[in-house]
Amino acid sequence: MSTGGPEFYKAAFIDLDEEALGSDTMKEAFDRMNTLRNYVDENFAGRDWNLATAMVINGEAAFQMMGDWAKGEFLNAGKTPDEDFLCFRFPGTQDQVTFNADQFMMFDQGGSVSEEQAALASAILSPSFQSAFNVVKGSVPARTDVSDEAFDACGKKGIADLAAANASGNLFGSMAHGHANPAGVKNAILDVITAHFNGEYDSETAVAELVDAVSIAK
Repeated sequence: MSTGGPEFYKAAFIDLDEEALGSDTMKEAFDRMNTLRNYVDENFAGRDWNLATAMVINGEAAFQMMGDWAKGEFLNAGKTPDEDFLCFRFPGTQDQVTFNADQFMMFDQGGSVSEEQAALASAILSPSFQSAFNVVKGSVPARTDVSDEAFDACGKKGIADLAAANASGNLFGSMAHGHANPAGVKNAILDVITAHFNGEYDSETAVAELVDAVSIAK
């Protein structure tokens, strides 16, 4: 998204447009990944995200690209936002947000919503619960009308970013977490990205492999 903007992200990873997937912009995105590859340590493969977060907390790494849930690890370690650590959007994606959401599912109870189901849904979506839950989890409310008063500096930024992206029409489902496309397509895309990041493909080859992988997965 930082390389091609929101329109490119939508065309490539939501609409799965072959022209966007095989474009020079996509090659530039892979070229940038090559640059980022130089900043990880040799033992990155297979490391759980929370262990990578611990490396940042302990001063063994400078930064981590991760969802806002990682903040919970910092808070649990007694760290204070804007004092011990900073939260910021990936450069070039201001007012552009990719999201995934925690979801509560209810089984069908005969085709109609029961009084109990409605009560639970109402409670979960209430501003008071949305605030209490997300303050603890480290994420931001699903609703954009929830007050940020109880949130720390990172939470306030996240709420403002979500509202701005929603207002500008630049709020998109995360490709990584299945909100942008079906699981089979997502896995095909991630296989190519992983192979490229591990040095199996150069950028030009990765673009060609991406087009083929998505075509097959669709």
